Amino acid sequence: MKCPKCGADIPEGKFYCEKCGEALQIVPDYNPAEDITIGEEDNNIQNKDSSDASSGEQRSDRKQRFFYLLKKYGPFALVLSIAGIITYWTSYQSTFHQDAVTEVAEELESETEQLLEVPSLSLPPGTYGDSIDLVISHDQRSQGLIYYTMDGSTPGEASKIYNQPVHIDEGTTVIRAVFISNDGLRSEEAGGTYKIVLDYPSEPQFSVNGGDYDSGFYVTITADRESTVYYTTNGEEPDVYSKVYREPIYINPGLTVLQAVAVNKEGRASGIMEEIYNVAETEAPEDGTGAAEPGTETVPTGELPVQTDPAAVPVQ
Repeated sequence: MKCPKCGADIPEGKFYCEKCGEALQIVPDYNPAEDITIGEEDNNIQNKDSSDASSGEQRSDRKQRFFYLLKKYGPFALVLSIAGIITYWTSYQSTFHQDAVTEVAEELESETEQLLEVPSLSLPPGTYGDSIDLVISHDQRSQGLIYYTMDGSTPGEASKIYNQPVHIDEGTTVIRAVFISNDGLRSEEAGGTYKIVLDYPSEPQFSVNGGDYDSGFYVTITADRESTVYYTTNGEEPDVYSKVYREPIYINPGLTVLQAVAVNKEGRASGIMEEIYNVAETEAPEDGTGAAEPGTETVPTGELPVQTDPAAVPVQ
């Protein structure tokens, strides 16, 4: 220890400085700030001890309440948890199984479509000017059958079995065809809409309209080129077995019902044209011969008064 006055060393056990005689102060100087600090520290320790005791009591209460609730409601909560887990697992398994089945079915369908070729048609869908015979083919005919419909309905094993060309006539026809193998596999469909628009000749035209006349005359018949005209003069409807028109027809006195029809090279007939002529009768000669029958080849002598239509083309 050193002397606070002169700084000389003071031996241990001495209470004064031997050099300058200064007495040592054994009790430290009083510092009020240190008392305040020490008091605050004591208060903090007391508050902490009190807070720790209160917190300990609260934790003890919560712990006791937790065990009480666990004892009372624990079994019920456990049952609900187990039921929820079972429900979730069952639902998951069901969804997974259904998705797996759907995926397998789609793969099988895709593979089936790839394995079975689509039936092929000999003519594409569209509009045609004459009847057609449609051929439906398939490279695997030995392994199954082709089924088809002509009314737009879905073909199946209850439909018509294809075994010869399908004849499509006038009008609109919707063809649908499918190939079904012997083990029940089904191909994609083939088909389309076929429209047949036939060309019919126009009705024949007469150079003289029907009516009353004083004397006989000639009638010229015109029709489409490459058509044959058939006619009658007795009121019967003409057909391909009737007289063929080759030259103007003379209308004799009396009543004549002239009818004609045009038939093209495909055998399609036009509508029937008809005119009625009433020619005044002449007196019978003394030798007893009467007027010729209507439509006969009896004609007056001299130049023939043939009436023609300048715009018409006679059928040869």
